[in-house]
Amino acid sequence: MRIVRRIMLMVAVAVLICAPQVVAAEPSPFVQGFIEGYLLKINTTEDTGRTAEIETYSGERFVLTVHPQAQFLIDNRLVQWNELRSGMEVYGTIQGRQLKSLEAYSTAQLGFIDPGTKVRKGVITNIGSDSLQVRGGDGTEATYQLYPSTIILSQGKSLSADTLYTGDRVKLFFDDINSSVISRLEVQGSSIQVKDVYRGQMTSVDAYSNRLIIDDLERFYNGSWQTAGADYAWNYTRGLPLYYGGQIVPERNWPYYRGKTLYLISKNLLGRETIDRAVIKGQYESGYSDKIETVNWFADSIELASHRNLRLNEGTIVIKNGRLQDRFAVSPGDDVYIIADGSGTSLTANLIYIYNEDINRSVLGQHFLYCGILDQIFEDRVWLDRYYMLNQHEWERYSRDKELFYDLDSDFYNLETKSMISAAELYAGDYAVDESEDRARDLDLQNWYAWIYTDGDRIAAMAVQKEAETVSGQRITTGRAVNIQDDSMVGWTVLLGDSRDWSSRREAWVPKSADVRINLAKAMIIRNGEIIGAEELKPADRLYIVRDDFRAQVVIVQ
Repeated sequence: MRIVRRIMLMVAVAVLICAPQVVAAEPSPFVQGFIEGYLLKINTTEDTGRTAEIETYSGERFVLTVHPQAQFLIDNRLVQWNELRSGMEVYGTIQGRQLKSLEAYSTAQLGFIDPGTKVRKGVITNIGSDSLQVRGGDGTEATYQLYPSTIILSQGKSLSADTLYTGDRVKLFFDDINSSVISRLEVQGSSIQVKDVYRGQMTSVDAYSNRLIIDDLERFYNGSWQTAGADYAWNYTRGLPLYYGGQIVPERNWPYYRGKTLYLISKNLLGRETIDRAVIKGQYESGYSDKIETVNWFADSIELASHRNLRLNEGTIVIKNGRLQDRFAVSPGDDVYIIADGSGTSLTANLIYIYNEDINRSVLGQHFLYCGILDQIFEDRVWLDRYYMLNQHEWERYSRDKELFYDLDSDFYNLETKSMISAAELYAGDYAVDESEDRARDLDLQNWYAWIYTDGDRIAAMAVQKEAETVSGQRITTGRAVNIQDDSMVGWTVLLGDSRDWSSRREAWVPKSADVRINLAKAMIIRNGEIIGAEELKPADRLYIVRDDFRAQVVIVQ
């Protein structure tokens, strides 16, 4: 009996061992109503619409179509479909074999960030119609996109994108870690505004107090070198780039260049004039006032209209709009004054002073200047009759009417009373009348003349006067304000230095060899699209002036 029981037990064990083992399979996501794992990729096509490929924790892969009204979250925040990133852990709900919602977590791979927490800093090297090229602290350059919604701030004040200059130091903020679209831009420091350009002989270097002793100092002013002093001690900032032959000279080697001629670029730093850039003259100096014909960046050279060729290098100093620029700022068609170094046909440009100025600072600007007879004024627009438009510093006449729009933020100025007027006063006044009506004849009313500064077709600033003007004798002049004063005889005047007039015959800017005094008593003065008073101008302001000899009509602060 005991043997029989032992045989039966052995048979039962054998049966258990040989029987196939049953493993509980993971339920299908379509049965569970949810899926969790890793997002492999998202896709959008016309045929299938939006799809998401997800790998579950067990390793199975599913391609799910997305419900048209599906919601997406990253770290409990609502996001857009295209903000989801491959590699993120996800949890999705399924309804009718479609993904109804998908929540992702940014722990593994950051896909969502708090708005404005991605930051980049650098210097603007190029401005496009909807983009900025910025050079970072490591020297690399990247292109970022400007949208109409991009917020631009300077010293806490909101500005438009067309006020930016190449050379401006900026801080960029982004709302998405993988985005190149700038959500906010802060101008941390304007491009280095040049105070003056000097030439002199270096006689001593004081590395302990950061000072250069310069003898026979000359200042480049009004197109020529003018004596500035015999012996002068210049402060410089630590790390001052001093170039020789296109190479930076280490500060420890500066004493070896005593007796050499230096070209010095100064700026104001906390109210004190300081050297910001310097170049050592190698051989013989030459000066050329000419127009750049071509630029060859492969050979780092330029050809002038006179067919003279000059090399560029890392040490070449470029000044445009009164600001230090990268050498890549030079373009064909620029009117320039060049200080070259070398001999014969082997010349290098040490300094390029670009004369070109415009009412627009960059291609982002869409500002125009009009003048003409006011024909009609409505509550939100005006019509000009027989008007002129300034194009490339020359007036072009149009016989048709021009419609321009205004709003409550537009500025209006009465040149007769020298006072601001509101949009309501402009509309209600007799600035545009039907001259054939009895009332107009009885009161001797006539349509007024207007100077209009626009942003596209929107009036930013407008000045009105009774008498019409003749534009044929007007000149366009640019320069730097040296002195602004309220003259007891003629009213406010500005003394302009380093100035130049536009020559229609030469189609070039022609520098002046002396200061120019211009009357501002009946001028519309504009800064950042707003009308200001003459007393608000400052020395060193760069001005673009439409004038009739001594009398300015329009002044635009650059």
